[in-house]
Amino acid sequence: MTTKTLSRTLARACELLAAAILLVVCLINFTQVGGRYLMGSSLSWGEETMRYIMMWLMMLGSVTAVYRTEHMAVEGLQDLVSSKYRHLVRSMLYGIGGIFFVLLAYHGWSAAIRNMSQHAAASGMPMIIPYMAIPVGSVLILIQIVLCWLSGFEGDEHD
Repeated sequence: MTTKTLSRTLARACELLAAAILLVVCLINFTQVGGRYLMGSSLSWGEETMRYIMMWLMMLGSVTAVYRTEHMAVEGLQDLVSSKYRHLVRSMLYGIGGIFFVLLAYHGWSAAIRNMSQHAAASGMPMIIPYMAIPVGSVLILIQIVLCWLSGFEGDEHD
């Protein structure tokens, strides 16, 4: 399996999982609004649960954004150099991003472990679930960065 295929597969898997999470968020939100305005009462855990699972949505969506090169980028810096040096500048920028996500994964893991015994107030959800979005998402983004770099930044033509 080529790096381009692995990159695309990772992006699609994260995209599908993010879409499923977004559907769950929409259903909870619809239930919240419907319950509040039709029955005068809403789910006590709804807003809190949406907030926490949206952390997963954001991190998984970022994997796909890196694959499609739709993430925030420093294009001005790439535009300043001639076309033969753009690949070098892009490699440098992806390297900086890679270092950031290594640090984020490390510190996110520490935060998740520190908060492992806590539970959310309204939902009773173990806090390790939302906290694990940071290290897991960071590792997935880091893998995507490496795969994009190895495939020569072919993300410009991604569907």
